[in-house]
Amino acid sequence: MMKKFVWLRWRNWSFAYKLIIIYIPLIVLPSVIGLVILTESYNQASKEEITQHSKVIIDLTADKIDTQISEYDDITLKLITTPEISQLLSKNPTNKFEQIEMQRKLESYVKPIVGEIDTKDIVACVFVTKDGRYVIGNDSRNDYFDSEQTFKNVINEKRGAPVWLNPHFFTINQKELKVFRVGRTIKNYAYQPVGIVYLVINSNWLENILINQVGPEVQLEVVDSLGQHVSGETLPFTEDTDEWSMVKTKYNNWSIVTKYSFDELYESISDMSRFSRGLIVICTLIGLIATYILVMDLIVPIRRMRINMNRGIKGVRPEKMIKFNGAKEICELNDLFISVMYDIYNLMEKGKENEKLKRKFEIKLLQRQLSPHFLYNTLNSIRWIAMIKKQNQIKGLVDALSRLLSYSLRNTDELVSLEEELSIIKEYVKIQKVRYQDFNFVIDIGTKIDDLKILKFLLQPLIENALIHGLSNIEGFGEIILSITMENKILYISVIDNGVGIASDRLSYIQDILNGESLDKHIGLKSIHERIKASYGINYGLNITSEVDKGTTMEVKLPIIRNGE
Repeated sequence: MMKKFVWLRWRNWSFAYKLIIIYIPLIVLPSVIGLVILTESYNQASKEEITQHSKVIIDLTADKIDTQISEYDDITLKLITTPEISQLLSKNPTNKFEQIEMQRKLESYVKPIVGEIDTKDIVACVFVTKDGRYVIGNDSRNDYFDSEQTFKNVINEKRGAPVWLNPHFFTINQKELKVFRVGRTIKNYAYQPVGIVYLVINSNWLENILINQVGPEVQLEVVDSLGQHVSGETLPFTEDTDEWSMVKTKYNNWSIVTKYSFDELYESISDMSRFSRGLIVICTLIGLIATYILVMDLIVPIRRMRINMNRGIKGVRPEKMIKFNGAKEICELNDLFISVMYDIYNLMEKGKENEKLKRKFEIKLLQRQLSPHFLYNTLNSIRWIAMIKKQNQIKGLVDALSRLLSYSLRNTDELVSLEEELSIIKEYVKIQKVRYQDFNFVIDIGTKIDDLKILKFLLQPLIENALIHGLSNIEGFGEIILSITMENKILYISVIDNGVGIASDRLSYIQDILNGESLDKHIGLKSIHERIKASYGINYGLNITSEVDKGTTMEVKLPIIRNGE
C-alpha cells in the first residue's frame, strides 16, 4: 500500500514538476518586491538608463554615417590619386574622336574603383576639366549644375579635400532622385589643378540609416554646419516633455539632432510599477516558502556538485567525491559526472603512456626530416677539387667528411657533448670553405662547456643556413660567429652572420611558421624548432632576428644538461 504513494514523496518528483510549483513564484517575487520598495528610485534610474541607451544609439548612428562617408571619401581619394586618370585629364583632346577615346579610358579606370554604377547607390562619376566634361554612369538633364562657377569654386577652395554638397533633386532617367554630390580637385604631377571629379550618390543610404537605427519614439534630423536640413525629419523645436540632444559627426561638420518622448519611452516602466503593487500581497508568503524549499532541494545540491567539480579539476580521485540527496535530475547529473571522471582518470593514465610514445616518434620523425643535401654538396666539392687541383687538399676534405659520417653513424645517443658537437661543426666548416672560400668562422665561448650536453646535429643546419642564405650572395668577405653563453640556468647558442639579412615581410612569415601561426612547413628551420620543443618542452626553441644588408642572428634557447643528468 505504501508503494502506491511513493511517488508523492517530494524527493522523487522530477525537476520539471517542482518548477511548476516553486520556480515561477520564485522568479516573480524578487522582481515584484524590488519594484515596489524602490519604485521612485528605480523609475528614475531606469529613465536615465533609457536616455543613455538612446544616446548610445544616436552615437552608433553617427558612427555608421561616418563609416559610410569615409567609404565614399576613400573612393574619391582613389580617383584623384590614380596617376592614369590625372595624366589622361591633363591632355587636351583636339577632336571628337579623342574625346570619345578619353571617355572610354576613363570608364576602364573608374569602374574598378567605383564598382557598379546605378541609381541605387552611386549614380554617376563626373570629371570636369577646362576642355571637356566626362560622365561615367547616369547624367541629369541639367548636368548636375557642374557648369556653375560657384559649384567649381566650392570644390577648388578645399584644394583636394572632399566636399559634400547638400542633397538636391535632379531628373535622372526620367525620374526625380535626391542625390549628394561629393567632389575633389584633381592635380597633375606638378600639383597643378587639371579639373574636378565628383560622385553623384543616392541619398537613400543616409535616410535608411536614420530610419533603421531607432524606434518610432525617436526622431532624427541631420543638419550641416549652417543649420540647413540635410536628411531625416524636419524637427520644429517645442518646449514640452520631449528630450533634445545633438551629436556631431567626424566628417562634413554634420550634426544629428534627436528628439524623443519620455511618455512613450517610459510607459512600460509605469505599467510594471502598477503591476508590482498588485502582486506584492499574494506573492510575499508564497515566495518565502518557495525560496526555502528551492534552496534545500536545488541550490544546496548544486553547490555540492560544484565542490565535486572543483575537486575533480584539482585531481582528486573519483572514489573520494561525495554523493548527496536533492532534485532527481541533479543527483543523476552528479552520478554521471563521477562516472565521467572515472573514464577521464583512466584515459589520462593511458594518455601519459601514449604521449611518451608519441614524443619519441615525433623526435625520430623530425630527425629524419633533416635535409640530406649536405652530403651531395660535399661530394660536389670533392669533384671540383679533383678537377681543378687534382690531388691537393683532397685528403683533408675526405678526412673531414669521414669524421662527419662516422659521427652520425657510430653514436646513436640522442644527446652528445657540446665539445664533440663543436668539433664536428669545425669539420663541416672545413668542407664548406672549399665551396664558399670568402668567409671566416669564429667560435666565441663565454662559459665553461666541458660537461654540457645537447641534441646531436643541432647546430650544423644553422651554420648551413647562414652560408646558403646569408653569405652566398654578399659582396666581400663574410663572417659567421658561433656564440655560447649561459644565463639564469639557460644555455644560449647563437649563430651570427654578416650576410644579406632577411626582409621584414619574409622574417615575419618565417616567425609565423615557427610560432605555429602558418600551416606552411617548407622551412627547414621549423624542423629544428619543433625538434627542440619536442625534446625539451615548449619553453625552448629557436628565435630569429635580422636586418637587411647587416646580417642575421639565429639564437637557440636550451636547458642546461650536464653529464649524468
